[in-house]
Amino acid sequence: MSQIKKLASQTAYYGISSILGRVLNFALVPFYTRILPEEEYGVVIHLYGIAAFLNIIYTYGLETSFFRFTTKNKSIDAYHYTATAILFTSILFSGFIYLDAASLANFTAASEHPEYLQYLAAIVFIDAIVSIPFAKLRLDDRPIKFALIRLTVIAVTIGLNLLFLLAFPAIANGEYLSVLQPWVQKIYNPEIGVGYIFIANLIANSLYIPMLFKELGQIRIRFKWSAFKPILAYSFPIFLMGLAAMFNDQGYTILFNFLFDDPEKELGVYGSAFKLSVLMMLGIQAFRYAGEPFFFSHAENKEAPTLFAKVMHYFVVFNIAIMVAIAVNIELIADVFLGRPGYKAALYVLPVLLIGKLFFGVYVNLSVWFKIKDKTIYGTYFTVIGALITLVGHLWLVRIPSIGYFGSAISALVCYAVMCALCYYKGRKIFPVPYNFKKLFLYLIIAVGVIYGSNLISISNAYVQYGIDLFVTAVFFVAIYLLEGRGFKYKTVEKRQ
Repeated sequence: MSQIKKLASQTAYYGISSILGRVLNFALVPFYTRILPEEEYGVVIHLYGIAAFLNIIYTYGLETSFFRFTTKNKSIDAYHYTATAILFTSILFSGFIYLDAASLANFTAASEHPEYLQYLAAIVFIDAIVSIPFAKLRLDDRPIKFALIRLTVIAVTIGLNLLFLLAFPAIANGEYLSVLQPWVQKIYNPEIGVGYIFIANLIANSLYIPMLFKELGQIRIRFKWSAFKPILAYSFPIFLMGLAAMFNDQGYTILFNFLFDDPEKELGVYGSAFKLSVLMMLGIQAFRYAGEPFFFSHAENKEAPTLFAKVMHYFVVFNIAIMVAIAVNIELIADVFLGRPGYKAALYVLPVLLIGKLFFGVYVNLSVWFKIKDKTIYGTYFTVIGALITLVGHLWLVRIPSIGYFGSAISALVCYAVMCALCYYKGRKIFPVPYNFKKLFLYLIIAVGVIYGSNLISISNAYVQYGIDLFVTAVFFVAIYLLEGRGFKYKTVEKRQ
């Protein structure tokens, strides 16, 4: 099997958990948008935006360090050192948040509900302590177990959401299953409201511990500063890079609080459109799970540059096809996933958000050079520059009434495009890779033309419109397959032993 096909196979396994997981989670979007006002949904988006930053802080780049030092030193010691460090720092971080939640809540959209922060502290703590065991599954080429665990937790999360927000309220009000009403009324508290979303997440996350019992049991609480120091030195720039990258992706969840008079409502509307753009991230996230250990394990292959160029090519082609599928069928997707009409006000920014996600995926590929060459500080430079672009773009463009939401999407696109340009320019001097960007750029131009050209076709009958959009998508997919499908059989040299 060629190395590209092996990577595609690994990505498919991770993609199953990522895609099915996202699909299951997206099933909650129409649920939330139908039962929650924009303001309450905005609080949920805001707090999960904070949780995304906390996940970066809690792991501070040690997952990538684990890959690097385990493959470099051919030793499992990095597993013990990184897991031990994350365990102790997570106890400190979550302990502080839990005990001081009342004060910290005043700086969030949940000022009247400090218990939400306590739930988040516990959720992120569990996410952190299982991060290295999950990384070990990836390094050991065990994507099936990885996928099954992820999907189980996601399924339980969704089930508990439906139970707490739909079934229990109806039973408590005597709408059905009246025989259970006395029992439900004892355990269900309607005043908790959206807090049940976080409770459901916490209960489901707790399942990670028994399902990863073997991997957790292999950890030896061990810390040796002389051995951990180079690991930390490698991870710290990645931590800063991850923090800046998360700001580029989720910064709007914080910045909107300072840019709008009614930030929770605006966040609920824009956040719903942003969630649809996350569909583009499915393949990118799956690729990251499979790609990081893949790149490290083939770094010494004499044909690595050619191999990495082919990986980039098919990655971009695949994601351009996905981008077209989402953007062309935006009305169908919105009607399925967004309930109230108010949530559709920001849909016009979705194509720009999708192009931004594509550039982010390109950056993920380009960034391989500074990871395998131990020059992670460059990743920090690039993402900090991107974060500054995101910040300035929001403070400048979003404040202009005629631009509004569009300014946030444009900021993200420019941010990732600049990061790609900087990373490529510096990387070609240190680790030259023969990327064929001219052909890929042509595909992108054609895709953008198809997206905005399809918007010119407007039919009053929604179902006819859906059919036309799906037909345009199918034609584009067939064209891509005819142009690129056979080339996927390209053979590469196996990793040198």
